This record gives sequence, structure tokens and C-alpha cells, in this order.
Amino acid sequence: MEDLPRTPRCRFPNYIIDGTRLRLGNIPDTAWHDPYVIGFLGMLITFIATRSTGPLDTDDLAAVQAGAWTDITGMPGDLVGEDICFLSASNDNRFIFGCRNAESFVRALDAAGWQDDRLDQGATISLPADREVRSALWSRYFDAQLIEPSSAESYQHEFGS
Repeated sequence: MEDLPRTPRCRFPNYIIDGTRLRLGNIPDTAWHDPYVIGFLGMLITFIATRSTGPLDTDDLAAVQAGAWTDITGMPGDLVGEDICFLSASNDNRFIFGCRNAESFVRALDAAGWQDDRLDQGATISLPADREVRSALWSRYFDAQLIEPSSAESYQHEFGS
């Protein structure tokens, strides 16, 4: 029997999202349509997938994005690619802010000593101090935007972007 090529998957750490649900009580469905959330998660999914598999072509990246989006949100992931393309092409400030914050999140994890794809390893592997650092960073870059979304204008003023 011939091996068929498999679409790469993103092993997104759903326990991080579960932690957000516990801390905030729930994540409203409307949050998954917010340009910041789409940019942040889309970029983070891309980072995790490419760190574990290497560069992806457009079709594989679209499949990874859709699959991970469904896994994370419980919503159909087939339209998130269109949202990402539209928000990117329109230079939506909140989308760009989300993408940049995903980069900052990954850099902060790297600075804290995480290697390659450690983000997507299960919670049981981490030491309690590691989980606390990861949780604090996640709260800063993700939870905080669900609680009190920043305007892209204040971000640009604050950080000079």
C-alpha cells in the first residue's frame, strides 16, 4: 500500500486556551472574529507549524490554519484563511497588532528559555514555574485583548510603530 502525503498539522497547545476559558469564564464566539485574535492566533499557528515541520507551501499552510482554527475555536476553519487574506490586504491595524504580538509572545518564550516547539508540548511536561511564565505571557498577549481590547492607535503611540 502506497503512503499518501499527509497534510501537516499544528499541535496547538489547547490547554492554554482552556486556561483562558477558566480565567475569563468563557470566550464569546464573537472573539474569534476579532481582527486582533485572528492575527495573533493565525501568526502563532504559523510559527508553531513551521517550527515543527519547516517551511510550508500556500496550500499546506491554509490546511494547517483551517485545522488548527477548528481545533482551537470549535468553529469551522474553512473561512479563516479568507479573513486572514482580507485583513492583511486591507492593512487592518488590529490584525497587524495581533500578528506583531504573536511574534513578541514567541520571542518572550524564547527569551525565557523555550526551545523550538516546546510551546506545543503538553502541560504535564512543564515545571510549575515554566507554566506560570507561559501563562503570564499568554495572559498579557491574549487574555488582556479579550478583556480590554487596545486600539491600534494607542499601540502605535505607546510603541512608536
